[in-house]
Amino acid sequence: MTDRYGEALSFLREARSISNLSELEARFAGLISQFGFEQTTCVLMAEPGRPIRPRVLFGLGDIAGRNQYISDGRQHYDPTFRAVFSATRAFTWTDVEPLAVSEEARDLFATARANGAEGLVVPIHGAYGEVSAVLLTGRDADVTDQARAVLQACSSMFAVAGVQLLELENDGPADPVLTRREAQVLTWLSRGKTAPEVAEILDISIGTTKTHLERAKAKLGHQATIPTILEAARRGWLIDPDDFR
Repeated sequence: MTDRYGEALSFLREARSISNLSELEARFAGLISQFGFEQTTCVLMAEPGRPIRPRVLFGLGDIAGRNQYISDGRQHYDPTFRAVFSATRAFTWTDVEPLAVSEEARDLFATARANGAEGLVVPIHGAYGEVSAVLLTGRDADVTDQARAVLQACSSMFAVAGVQLLELENDGPADPVLTRREAQVLTWLSRGKTAPEVAEILDISIGTTKTHLERAKAKLGHQATIPTILEAARRGWLIDPDDFR
């Protein structure tokens, strides 16, 4: 086993224990560089019950370029974007290039080829129906079957660990029991909002919203939502309306 595969195993073992998003990004960047990739981005593609609105979550490289891609609406004619929703395995730009039928789509691939870059896209389908992808790009990319399998596993771990760290950065304590985010979720639910509506308000995924709710239930000793909200209200642990964000 070469050093890069040993590094991949180490990353899979240790990623969830990394406590800082910047450190996680740097560690993952070091790993993918051994496979010839120079940039990486984790993008939330879509969530159930919400309009398809891609959003860059984190990563290293041309983040501004990714955001511009989304702002320009290029995902509407890029076959790479559409393929994420149906694919379960990592695929390359070369794999989907034959599906580029419009002039705009062909121009996207022509630009990539002019830069000598290849891309590897790792689709991630969440338990609650959300769809994300980790995008890797590089000029000396190794996209052999073995490399794809390893990078798919590591990219999936990168996405899971990164989303958790991203949430923790916005999850300061509201009190010794409930985190701030858990209290926010309960407060909005107490005001009649549904889980998808709460996710939209707090700008988090539906899956994350449900995770916060389940943790709050466990902490307050209830299995149902309404008793959990009532208990939080009784203890004075709901968030003031002026402090929702």
